[in-house]
Amino acid sequence: MARKNLFACMTAAALLTAGCASLPPEERLNREMAGINGKPPLFVNGYRDGCQSGLSAAGDRAFAYAKDLSKAKTPDYKLGWEDGFRVCQSREAQRNNDRNSYDGYSYPWLPRTGVSIGVTL
Repeated sequence: MARKNLFACMTAAALLTAGCASLPPEERLNREMAGINGKPPLFVNGYRDGCQSGLSAAGDRAFAYAKDLSKAKTPDYKLGWEDGFRVCQSREAQRNNDRNSYDGYSYPWLPRTGVSIGVTL
């Protein structure tokens, strides 16, 4: 039973990860920004720019570095940008980690035989 639940959770996680990758960039950015409603407009603008920059820094080529230098020193924009960058970069790095971590032997439902087959280069 535990294996079935684990498999269901892993499948759901894979589908969610795949779902994010197939969204258009604008829709994906809107989803990344969920939960910041009610903040000052400058904070929201900074968060949006920071999030785009964070996604870009973590390797998503659909996004580019963005920062409005005319607003960069205002407290709300600066805080929003820094929060957006950290949160979105962290999420994207985790998604990349999840996508790249499967090595064929790390999942618990695969048997551990102690035998390795392969060629060392």
